[in-house]
Amino acid sequence: MGYGDVAAFNRDSKIPTPNLDRLARESLIFTDAHCAGSYCVPSRYGLLTGRYMWRTRLGSGGNLANFAGTLIEPGRKTLADLLRAEGYFTGLVGKWHQGIDWKLRDESARELIRDHANYQDFQNIDFASPVLKGPNDYGFDYSFATAGSAEMNPSVFIENNRAMAIPTLSSQEAKEKYGEWYGRDDNIIADGHTMDGLVPTLSKKACVFVEMATRTWPDRPFFLYYAMTTPHNPIVPNKEFVGTSRAGAYGDFVVELDHHVGSLLRKIDELGIKENTIVIFTSDNGPVNRTKGYRARWVRGDTGIYGHDSNGPFSGWKAGLQEGGHRVPFLVRWPGKIKPGGSCPTTIVFNDVIPTLAEMLNVNLDDDTAEDGQSFFKALTGEATPESFHEAIVHNHSNGTFAIRKGAFKLTVQGPKTTAQVVDDTFPVSFVLHDLGKDIEETTDVSGNHPEMVKEMHALLKKYVTEGRSNGKR
Repeated sequence: MGYGDVAAFNRDSKIPTPNLDRLARESLIFTDAHCAGSYCVPSRYGLLTGRYMWRTRLGSGGNLANFAGTLIEPGRKTLADLLRAEGYFTGLVGKWHQGIDWKLRDESARELIRDHANYQDFQNIDFASPVLKGPNDYGFDYSFATAGSAEMNPSVFIENNRAMAIPTLSSQEAKEKYGEWYGRDDNIIADGHTMDGLVPTLSKKACVFVEMATRTWPDRPFFLYYAMTTPHNPIVPNKEFVGTSRAGAYGDFVVELDHHVGSLLRKIDELGIKENTIVIFTSDNGPVNRTKGYRARWVRGDTGIYGHDSNGPFSGWKAGLQEGGHRVPFLVRWPGKIKPGGSCPTTIVFNDVIPTLAEMLNVNLDDDTAEDGQSFFKALTGEATPESFHEAIVHNHSNGTFAIRKGAFKLTVQGPKTTAQVVDDTFPVSFVLHDLGKDIEETTDVSGNHPEMVKEMHALLKKYVTEGRSNGKR
């Protein structure tokens, strides 16, 4: 979902989002917020751990295969771990995409699965048994999840580390039984798991979790990580939302997202907990350029032909280094603590959420938690709104290329596509420097005008890679 899809960030948006607009009016808006990576897996990893994903076994530009094992390292503290330790009842509803260790009948295939982009020996996976490791092993008391995106294998809901049904249908069989199947041609699908039921089911589960947590433990705080699957591909809005925007099916899908955000906000109101509940809304990355790279049958609308700009004033798309790929809407509603309707220009990144909540709870994080995060708690309370709480932040392309942002300057380091190459002084490298303060569309390379800035920022990137952190600790 793009920065420009919500009217609060783009007055020319052609997508009606009344619930998000209401939330924005009641929130503090961050106008320079960035996901921890410009696509699904690194974005979520950074949010949950406060650390850049390119430090993991996947490396720079890596992604998780359909049945790949868990990504978050054993012993690494997550956002849910932090809050559970402080007494919160913690829940996940929605897209996990941090890997699951499925029980195998032939354990010798374990490493093959971790590396195989599209493992197809479904008979080797024991879907009837609890997974060996899943969301509940990372701080969540309750989880109701999909393993990955809507089109990823396996197409089944996983509740508390156990598949709710054994997937048996092929993509062709599901298409014959339910109509057009909008995912891959090689899916394994649970009977009854349909695209039109996916988003409403997750929405209902999110509301049920909040009500259950509130009514069962009225004096205990709760935390819900609600990772919606819309508007990720495939673009398949339910029929009641078709035609509700002026931005094609993609716009309609965002309208559907907004509807379910509204359902959750109404549930919070109904339970009488609005005044004591923090709500954060954001997107895991910018939108996909639907004019390139996707099968025609997945395309249910092209943002370009409707005059709607999902990225607002920015260039670039999901997976890239330009601002449109990773600068995202970010809203925080905290009644009684945050003045509603405000806007904050401080640069923040998903890695900062753990340190921010830790400061809120007066928890001192150890040096091996959130190594790439800085608290922006003082920006929430209005005590301080600096240009950034970071010395610099790092962006990563899905092809492995790095960029580093310091103040208004963003340096793209062309050539190296692994961390080893970044710190190898013999590896060929070139630079592109943009001054976002004067050139938000990133049209003009000013590296020739600022050689010392290029040198300083390149050295910072190498330092962050070498030291294993960017938060200045140790």
